[in-house]
Amino acid sequence: MFEALKRLFKRKPDNQPKVTDDQIGIGTPQPANITNDIFGYFRERPDWMNPSSGWGYTKEDALIIDTDDPNLGIHSEYVFAEFRSRIEVQEKLNAVFDCFVRGRQRLMAYGDSHYDVLEFKVYYFTFEDFEFLKNDFESHNKYENDDEGLKSHNQLRFERIKYYSSECWININSFFGKY
Repeated sequence: MFEALKRLFKRKPDNQPKVTDDQIGIGTPQPANITNDIFGYFRERPDWMNPSSGWGYTKEDALIIDTDDPNLGIHSEYVFAEFRSRIEVQEKLNAVFDCFVRGRQRLMAYGDSHYDVLEFKVYYFTFEDFEFLKNDFESHNKYENDDEGLKSHNQLRFERIKYYSSECWININSFFGKY
């Protein structure tokens, strides 16, 4: 199912504005919110995504999931949050996405509406750091049979990786309480 969801996403443009070094650092603030039309990133709108959906930065801008299937709904929450994070890294930070690490998940109720609020960290590298690490890794034959060299490389990687913390609001009314 995850592969089917990934195929819905379009390739992102390569000509993004540069971010200066002083804008990136360990534990950087979340980049500016994406304001583009959410459906411009899809070849076709996923069946589970309500046409009124937002990017999930606030309750008012929540992603709205339309499905009776709680398994699809929950899975879609994390697929979307990672997808949004990849766009933020590529388009707002002009950097290389590394990984998405789930944090806490909160259930919030406002009137008759129920929301999952996902908290997570997004790890990334500047293009310069990514190229440096890639060249180091490849020029040393991927550190095959060189445990000490790999340990040193991983220390360099640790020193250069950046991250920011974020959250995503998701309206789950369509499948709330269906377990």
